[in-house]
Amino acid sequence: MNRWLQAVSLVGIAALGCAQTQADEESLRNSFAERIATSTFVSNFERDGAELRFSGPDGEGGTAAWVVRIETSLVEPNELDDTSPFMGRILSEWEKDGDVAEFLGNMTAIPKEFLDRGLAQECWANWMEADRAWDW
Repeated sequence: MNRWLQAVSLVGIAALGCAQTQADEESLRNSFAERIATSTFVSNFERDGAELRFSGPDGEGGTAAWVVRIETSLVEPNELDDTSPFMGRILSEWEKDGDVAEFLGNMTAIPKEFLDRGLAQECWANWMEADRAWDW
């Protein structure tokens, strides 16, 4: 009986190790957080669920304490491109040194460094099927 349990356990562990990332809201949120965390201009990154805290540029030549709260995420089919069968959208609130970074349509108070990496209060990503990853 012991050997049977060990075999079942090993099969379960092997199956978990082979699990691939899927185009879902969890992977989209993780990719968004990773996109911020891996930015060269970001330091002291911490994540607590949907809340991201870090230091980064303030848009005026200095550094600010940022808090980003992921408010909603959505993954939907993309019927226009077989190489990118899903589109993802993140809506988030950004605070710089305790003040909300305003967002008015296509205008934002988020520094250019973030915008250049595809990061903002509303941003889109495409699921790249070949890479099994989100592209911002």
